[in-house]
Amino acid sequence: MSKFRKCLAVLLSACMAFSFSAYAVAEDVHPGEGATKIGIILGGNKEDYGFNYGFYKMAEQMEEELGVEAVIKENVPGNSNVEGIMEELISQGCGIIIPTQFGYLEFSKNVAERHPDVAFYSIPLTDYNGGNFSTMHGTIQDIWYLEGILAGLYTETNNIGFIGSLPIPDVIVAINAFTLGVQSVNEEAQINLVFTGSWDDTGLQTTSCNQLINDGADIIAPFQDSTKTIIEICASNGIHAFGCNSDAKELDPETWLSACENTADGWIPYIRDAIDGKYETANVIGSFDVGLEDLASYGDSVPQEIIDQVEAAKQQIIDGELYVFEGPVTAQDGTVKFEEGYRPSFEEINNIDWLVEGVNGSLS
Repeated sequence: MSKFRKCLAVLLSACMAFSFSAYAVAEDVHPGEGATKIGIILGGNKEDYGFNYGFYKMAEQMEEELGVEAVIKENVPGNSNVEGIMEELISQGCGIIIPTQFGYLEFSKNVAERHPDVAFYSIPLTDYNGGNFSTMHGTIQDIWYLEGILAGLYTETNNIGFIGSLPIPDVIVAINAFTLGVQSVNEEAQINLVFTGSWDDTGLQTTSCNQLINDGADIIAPFQDSTKTIIEICASNGIHAFGCNSDAKELDPETWLSACENTADGWIPYIRDAIDGKYETANVIGSFDVGLEDLASYGDSVPQEIIDQVEAAKQQIIDGELYVFEGPVTAQDGTVKFEEGYRPSFEEINNIDWLVEGVNGSLS
């Protein structure tokens, strides 16, 4: 049977007519077994104090708890060149590969097919799951909703700025969840939204941040890979800011409010099993319920009474009493998107292509 499955795996990986999800490694192959190195591929700089910094800190946690070496490749573009980077990491002994960008997806699949003994853990949602290809996708609506509660309670001007990157599903969901969180505690507050059209353009970040501040915002919430510039501008103007995808409180503890933070807690049990020869294909989707996302540390200026209210809401989400997009949810144009009492599925939430009522700005 094992010889048959090995032949079948080779045939499927070579045959373009079959989907990757049909691919399966042979019974006697255990992806990631005995790995002493983990290869992590980043689209930007690990010191961006945002998405890439978050994975850098996760890598440190993996090294500490798993006793492995994390080999990090920075500033890798999402094109076919990433296949060569992955091959290099594998040749250096990386038995586990973590490609962190959506643009790596097709190329990750190609390399995974060529190396069934290597365990791949992808970030973006995909139907490629199968064999040695797993998905660990952190959902963000719960954490951004909590950030919204914090902002709604903290703001003094009821003018909150949001700097988006690109109008893609994750970003739209974050904006809407944040706004709903604000509205749950402060019906007077408005969210003023601008898009930079980029993940880390410091010039566009500067322009957008100054525009929002000049318009009266006393809090800025960014969905950017890099947040250092935004936090520095906010600090120089005496207003407050959230981070994105990592805990960057050290940049300025007084300016800092909190952030949606990627965590390694949910990854480590799966990677440990792979190293121990007990790999199973994973398709993990969730936030703090599965240890992939959490609320970062609170800034020094956040009062304890606000922290208590945010933590109470977090517990309600964990207990299932609070569901971020439970209806009624209304779009900017007044259309009711989710009726009262309706709890949309993750798939429905991930396909939201509209902004909720209370956001000043557009997706175009």
